[in-house]
Amino acid sequence: MVSGALNAVDNLTDLFWAGFLGSRAIASVGVGQTWIQLFNTGRMGLDIGGRAMVSRAVGYGDLPLANHIARQSLIFNMALNVVVMILGILASDFLLRVLGVSEGVAEEGTTYQRCRFVSSFFFGLTMVTGSLLQAGGDTLTPMKAQMVSRVIHIALSPVLIFGWLGVPVLGVTGAAIANAISQAIGGALNLRALLNGSSRISITLDHFRFDGLALWQQIRIGAPASVTSAERSLAQVILVGLAAPFGATGLAVYSILQRVEMFGGFGAQGLAQAAGIIVGQSLGAKRPERAKTTVWWTLGSTGLIQILVCGSMFVFAEQVMLLFSRDPDVIEIGVPWMHIAVVGFVLFSSTNVLVQVLNTAGDTMIPMVAGLGALWGIQQPVAIVLTGAAQTVSILSFNAVVPSDWNLGIIGIAWGILVAAIVRFAGLFLYFLWGPWWKREVLVGQSWDMVIEPEPVSRP
Repeated sequence: MVSGALNAVDNLTDLFWAGFLGSRAIASVGVGQTWIQLFNTGRMGLDIGGRAMVSRAVGYGDLPLANHIARQSLIFNMALNVVVMILGILASDFLLRVLGVSEGVAEEGTTYQRCRFVSSFFFGLTMVTGSLLQAGGDTLTPMKAQMVSRVIHIALSPVLIFGWLGVPVLGVTGAAIANAISQAIGGALNLRALLNGSSRISITLDHFRFDGLALWQQIRIGAPASVTSAERSLAQVILVGLAAPFGATGLAVYSILQRVEMFGGFGAQGLAQAAGIIVGQSLGAKRPERAKTTVWWTLGSTGLIQILVCGSMFVFAEQVMLLFSRDPDVIEIGVPWMHIAVVGFVLFSSTNVLVQVLNTAGDTMIPMVAGLGALWGIQQPVAIVLTGAAQTVSILSFNAVVPSDWNLGIIGIAWGILVAAIVRFAGLFLYFLWGPWWKREVLVGQSWDMVIEPEPVSRP
């Protein structure tokens, strides 16, 4: 939970300091972060494949197998991180302009986004190493790494942004550089724990060889999870395009609310990951009832936390907005948007629990289908209609004119997000009650042609 809250601080910190530079700076950071999040979440789905297999092997009591899978996962993810970083740097200017943002936002955001793509390599290192440690039951090391990383980020960002202590004034680009430095340090701390044998999951590069079958199993499980992770980020990119016609003010409001959602989900991400890992280990130990009980407890505790947190955000919506912007136009639009959004925050958190549990249990197709249906079948069409972006609606041979009363302006995006959140949670919850998710085999047919070294003796 602490790690999840600290990870949310990553994006919120950049927006907080950008608020002192004006709405255009907020828009530049927000749009840039949207693309970064899309690339990162697409890659993170593969972390889920590795986490599902490692946790199942740990529950089964086969630590050499768990370590072997973790080693394959780490090498593959690092190679993928390099590809994402290079592609992102080369395409940064195009990615911003394709959304139709203003020239000023594109110019200011391009350098920021390129630096954030460099940071994405280290972010990927932090995430995959932290995920492997957590799959083995070590949640303290990733938490400590996140704490060190976030403290460095928070302390270094204003120095580089505003040119304190004799440093050149770098603007929002300084926040991206601070992020890269802090993520590199956090990733190094996690990696050290994996390499020095201080955790249950211990990785050595001795006698390493590529294991295509083990990697394919991770990809098979993780690919739908990657789609699940990326589909929402891609939908947010489209929503940025809907917000762009409302100018820098509209983009600033959208960017702030998307980042505030991370804080609105305080604790939920950590609880969801913990539930997924316990479910994976319980299923590996042939204890499905323990897995189901874990889900119920997590849904209950997450719901209670979210009601308290989001209820406070509803009451103090204006004060929350003032943390990021002092622009009266931003506040005027942002407060009613937040009143709608906080209901969705509660549902997002509960949905995240179900997604993490199903993914770590190896049942990754259902979350993917539910996400695609809710986002592209409901959220996007509703948002397009309610923002006034579409004057008519066509379904097969049926055509209808959209009533003018339905044009809610940029607030239509908030309603589209909420309606989709309700439908997605309902679908996943019904599947959890009915579905055979706990019967999925993750370590099936392990006739892999591999040599697993004996567990190393723990070193002090």
